[in-house]
Amino acid sequence: MQVPNPIGHSLLYRAIPWISVIALIALGVYLSNIRFMDSEWLSRAGCLIVMIGLWSGIGGIFQERLLTSRIKWRRRNAIIRTRRRLAVEHADSEQVEKAYKEIDETYEKALQKTTQNLRLSIGIIEVSLLMIGTFLWGFGDLLVR
Repeated sequence: MQVPNPIGHSLLYRAIPWISVIALIALGVYLSNIRFMDSEWLSRAGCLIVMIGLWSGIGGIFQERLLTSRIKWRRRNAIIRTRRRLAVEHADSEQVEKAYKEIDETYEKALQKTTQNLRLSIGIIEVSLLMIGTFLWGFGDLLVR
């Protein structure tokens, strides 16, 4: 039984934080260099990058819940289709148990694979943004002098 692959952690979802970070760093360097209302704009950009990293992690939790519920919904639909097919075929209880077990195993593997890949992707994005943001927040004012 082939499980349709749910929409995963899309390239766009991974690119948006990085595009935002690059724009914030560029803006922070520019505003610090022209000394617009002070020279600590790169540090302020670091603070905003940390916030983007935290929001990315929170968004990943919501996306994981969505993907989990989508896989469970597909599993329920597969059970309903199998139940109808087996009723038409007048299958015995052994065939029914075997079919349900196959569905459970297939969708459980899909659920584990999807959540593992999503958590890895989210973790890499979140940790890297938090590290970059924290570094800039702490040392950004020293980098542009």
